[in-house]
Amino acid sequence: MKALPLLALFPLSLIAQNPIPAGSYKASSLGNALELRIGNNNTYELVGASGNYTLKDKKIEFSSDASSFLVEKKQSNSSQLQITFKIGTGLFGDPHFLYVGYENNKGEVEYVCVHNKITSLENVEKTKDSNGVGYYVLESFEVPRTENLYLVNAHSVAFNNKSKEVIIEKYPIGKTTNGVEVEFLGTNNMLNLKGSYNPDKGTISLTEGDSDNAILFSNKASTPNPAKVARSNKENVKNWKYLIAFEEEQDIPEYNPEKRAKQKSQADISLPKNLKTALASADKYSRLVIVFQQPDNKEAQQQFATLFAKYKEEGGSNGYQFNDNEQYKSYPYELYLATTKDMKTLKAKGVPTGNQMAVLDVAGNLLYNQPSTIEEVANDEIVTSDSYGQQFGTIAMARALDKALGNPKLSVKDLQAIFTTFLKKDSQRVYLLAKNRPVQKTGDANEEEAFDYIAQEQEDYFSDFKNPKGIYQMQLTPEQVTTQWQRIVNAHKNDSKLDSAYAFLLALNSNDSDYYYRIFNAEKPASPADVDAIAYLVKFSEEIKAHNEKLIPKNDDYADYQQRLEKGVIEANYGHFSTLLDRLVFNDKTLFEPVKAVYIEGVKKNVLTADDYIDFLYENNVEEASAYFGEYYKSLLKRDSNLIAALDKAFSESDEENSWKYYKMRFANRANNIAWKVYEEHKNDLAKLAEPYQWASSAVQLEPENPYYLDTLAHLLYIRGEKQEAIKLEEKAVKLLSKTNDEFESQRQEVKANLEKMKRGEM
Repeated sequence: MKALPLLALFPLSLIAQNPIPAGSYKASSLGNALELRIGNNNTYELVGASGNYTLKDKKIEFSSDASSFLVEKKQSNSSQLQITFKIGTGLFGDPHFLYVGYENNKGEVEYVCVHNKITSLENVEKTKDSNGVGYYVLESFEVPRTENLYLVNAHSVAFNNKSKEVIIEKYPIGKTTNGVEVEFLGTNNMLNLKGSYNPDKGTISLTEGDSDNAILFSNKASTPNPAKVARSNKENVKNWKYLIAFEEEQDIPEYNPEKRAKQKSQADISLPKNLKTALASADKYSRLVIVFQQPDNKEAQQQFATLFAKYKEEGGSNGYQFNDNEQYKSYPYELYLATTKDMKTLKAKGVPTGNQMAVLDVAGNLLYNQPSTIEEVANDEIVTSDSYGQQFGTIAMARALDKALGNPKLSVKDLQAIFTTFLKKDSQRVYLLAKNRPVQKTGDANEEEAFDYIAQEQEDYFSDFKNPKGIYQMQLTPEQVTTQWQRIVNAHKNDSKLDSAYAFLLALNSNDSDYYYRIFNAEKPASPADVDAIAYLVKFSEEIKAHNEKLIPKNDDYADYQQRLEKGVIEANYGHFSTLLDRLVFNDKTLFEPVKAVYIEGVKKNVLTADDYIDFLYENNVEEASAYFGEYYKSLLKRDSNLIAALDKAFSESDEENSWKYYKMRFANRANNIAWKVYEEHKNDLAKLAEPYQWASSAVQLEPENPYYLDTLAHLLYIRGEKQEAIKLEEKAVKLLSKTNDEFESQRQEVKANLEKMKRGEM
């Protein structure tokens, strides 16, 4: 029978199920902030994230009314108030930005930072509650007893600046309380929900994304917990005076004066004496330069002084940065007020006359300009906005790529550096600026001119820019980019030792999207360089493993992808390589032999699987697929003459993550598919069908109720002259089709037609 996708093997059954009773289901966690409303006709509503919004210059700012904390009274042996913080495993809850307030003898509220009340973050306990929800439990600490407990969520300042609001929540716990458990609930985010329903208990369990932490909803009347304390009021406070300036704090865990001095130097910002000084400082600190040309603005000096003072106090678009849990101000720009002497220089760079804001890179190249006064720039929050910071960074990267990749004489070392820098920055969308982006064909000859989605995306991405024509456009061509990449790959073809920097770059490029897609938002034409790149990572797989283990211990599960990259870990995703290799040959059949060589080496080194190699051969060369599978089949039977026993031994010795059932089904699927393909190629050569007959028989042995496998075996029996046995099997296949519910209608009709042909002797 015609080959079937592996997933099609799983039997599908439609079982009538009773609908979930309509009603309102309340969350048992998250401070009851979420409500799941189940309606009739299989509809639902998830209600949450309520609050207020403000509208300013077409921008909406939302503030949530949901609690950031859940407070529960506990008994302790303390003469004071013992506080234990719980933070969900899927939440960003930094103790730097959590504060506790209590009332002193004068009735005044005093605040302490949670980070300063605990001794260490190294031994944080990870546990689960009765509902299976995972938490990090911080070290308990004490404060004086208080009538009201004040809890502060100051996380907004982590990514913005100190002028942003902190959230103070008041909880009346009573002065007799000597212990509380505080659960930090975080903020409301976009939800990607999965769920399960328990009809016996009348509950719905929801998980978000890939998290294993379930939220339990119930529409049954719940008994109030007398220990839980409801919030009495909530206050949003700007410029909160109690915020600790961590860059100046002398008494926090793991304080490092040398590191702090280094960070302080990173944060330095001062008024440049001239444009040359501004560019030099930008180069030193990896900043951009925002130049104000203001010949027609009489208030320029005062406006610039006000803007600079605000910038120096609060930091720029990224507000605050973190380095090893240390906080420091971020200044992404040098600000410079141009003089009359600078006008000629700026004109040469492309800045028009009149009042202008211009953004320059460290080399003085113009990235963007718009007609504006300094006050207009300040009102639009261009200097302090995250979005503008990302967009200017994207433009700067596009200009840097132009300069580097457009230079055919640039050294391979410098080429590697620019490609690496670019691929590490996930958020930049330089393809929006690619003037020579290749047109993507839809394959529909009758389709009218396709809508330019990239142009629309560009318009949306830069919608806040007042002068779209002033945005730098990237001049690179696809040929220039691929040629430069080829130069890098060619320089390492004969490496006898691992070049970790090169391997690091190759690993970056082989993950979610390659350099070509990132630059042009288009699929790159297949080339030998792509094969050579993967071959390098396969060749040095053992050395890469050793390199990574030196940087990250085997048992370190806490470093995320970005942290691993910063440490220099080579994130080669070998499980993804088969997809990349198969795609290369699909796009260019001439690459079959070099890709096959990579597969052979990869299987030998145990970084690519024999199963994937068989699938690759199956799609590209039936003779080689048959030969390879034949040897694999024989090796199995050498383990044990009983095929099932042999497969069980192989399964037990492998690192297979799937079940034994899946492993067996996968083997049967491959045996059937290859047998059928050889049958189609060699119907008149009985000698070449001997082994396929064995494989098809094995597939039926493993899956005796699969009609399509029976069909394959019936064909092989028929061609061998065993026509009556073939007809019996085909009749069984047709009978089983009535019990099989799948989408392969054409194949189902084909099996039925084959039976009639066999009966008439017309096969």
